[in-house]
Amino acid sequence: MTPRAYPRTTPGRRWARSAGAEHASFTDVGLPAEQLGIDLGADLPAARVSEITRRYTRAFFELHLRHRPQPLLDKPSTHYPQVTFCTPETSTCV
Repeated sequence: MTPRAYPRTTPGRRWARSAGAEHASFTDVGLPAEQLGIDLGADLPAARVSEITRRYTRAFFELHLRHRPQPLLDKPSTHYPQVTFCTPETSTCV
């Protein structure tokens, strides 16, 4: 997400970044590319990016579809220190 797009999203939005990952890291390409020795430019192992993606996606759906609180989406997690939440108004990520 870009700072310009953020204001056009709905309330309750979250802008998270994962240090060490690249755009293609969040697709199915990461794991086979890593196994084939193809460098996608990411510093994080593909398995770790996959774990982060699955966990945060699940938390999103649990919150928005099942209305179950998800502390993972409220603040940075010690289990996933690579993930930071950004605020475009201040241009900072915590």
